[in-house]
Amino acid sequence: MKRALALCTVLAVLGFSAFGIGTFSGKWEATIDILPSANLASHKLTVNYTDFGWTFTGILSGAPFSTFQFKAVGAFGPFSLTGNAYFDFSPADYNKADLTTSLDFAGLGITLKVEHWSADETGVPCTYQTGDVGYLRYTLTTTIDPITVKLVMLDCCEGTAFDSLKVTLKGLGLCCGIALDAELSFTKAGFDYVSFTGINIPLCCGVSITAGVKFTVDEKIVDVGFDFAGFADACFTVYADALTEGAAWTGIEVYGWKIRCDLGDCNYIEFLTALDPSADVFEGIFQDGEFEYIKMGFCGAACCGGQYTVDLSIYFDNGGGLFGIKRLGANMSIPVMSNLTVNVSFATPDELSVGWVFTF
Repeated sequence: MKRALALCTVLAVLGFSAFGIGTFSGKWEATIDILPSANLASHKLTVNYTDFGWTFTGILSGAPFSTFQFKAVGAFGPFSLTGNAYFDFSPADYNKADLTTSLDFAGLGITLKVEHWSADETGVPCTYQTGDVGYLRYTLTTTIDPITVKLVMLDCCEGTAFDSLKVTLKGLGLCCGIALDAELSFTKAGFDYVSFTGINIPLCCGVSITAGVKFTVDEKIVDVGFDFAGFADACFTVYADALTEGAAWTGIEVYGWKIRCDLGDCNYIEFLTALDPSADVFEGIFQDGEFEYIKMGFCGAACCGGQYTVDLSIYFDNGGGLFGIKRLGANMSIPVMSNLTVNVSFATPDELSVGWVFTF
C-alpha cells in the first residue's frame, strides 16, 4: 500500500511535468537557533507546478527533512477539489490523506471533507481502535445564508457513527439595529457550548460597545470592548468561570483579563494580567513566576515594496527585578529583497534565532 501511494505520487508529478507548458514556483523557509546552542530548528521547501487549472504541490519539511506532503488543487466541472497526502521519510510510512470537494449553487453551499488516518497514527480523533486498516472522518458543511450546519461523522473500525454537530447563525437581528452571531455545538457526549458574538451597540460620537459571551458546561467567558471609530479598536476580555452549588449559580471566579488596542493595520498594544497563571486558558503563555505581560506591535514600509513587522513583549513576575521585569522578547520580520525576508527572534536571557523565507 505504501509503495503504491508513493509510486502514484511520483507518476503524477512526472506525468504533468512532461507537458512542459506549466509553471513552477516555490518557497524555502528555515530557522536556525543561535542561542543557547546552534541548531537547525525548522526547515521547509515547497515546490508548486501549475498546469491546466490545477496546482500540484510537494512540501518537504523537518530539520532535517523528515516528512513529505503532496497536495493537488483544482476543479472538476462545478466541483472544486483539494487533496492532500502525508508521509514520513524515516522510517518510510504513510500517515494521513484527505479529500475536500465543494459546490455553490443558487445560494446553497455544500462542502464534504473525507479524512483517512493509518492504523498506527497517533493524535487522531478516534479514542479507540479495533481494526488495522486505519480510520475515517467525514465532515459535511451546508450553508444557506445566514445558517451554517456542520456535521461530523467518525468511522473507528466499528461502523460510521455521529461525532459532533455545530449550527452557526450570522447577523441574527435583535432590535434597534443590533445584531449578533450565534453558535451552538453538540458532541457525542452531549452539549458542548453556545456562544453569542459580534454584538455592537452604538453609543455616540463614533463610539460603540462590542460584546460577546460563551457558555460551556463548566465556565463562561465574556468579551467586552469599545470601538472608537477613526482612532482605534479597544477590546477588554475577562477570563472567568461560573461557580455553582448544586443547581444554583453562586458567583464568578475571575482568572484574569486582557486589554488590546489596535491602532492600525498591524500597530497594537496589549496587556494581559493573570490572577491565576496556572489556569488552562493561560497554558503556554507564562514561565515560572510570571503573571503579566505587555505586548506592542509595529509595522512600516520596507524596501522592494514589502512591509517590516516588529512585536515586542515584556513579561513580569514578583521576583524583585527592575519594575518586576523577568523576561524580554521580540520578533522581527524584515524584507531585504523582493523575494527574501529575514526573521529574527530573541528572548532574554539566552534565546536567539534567525530565519528566512525565500520565494522563487
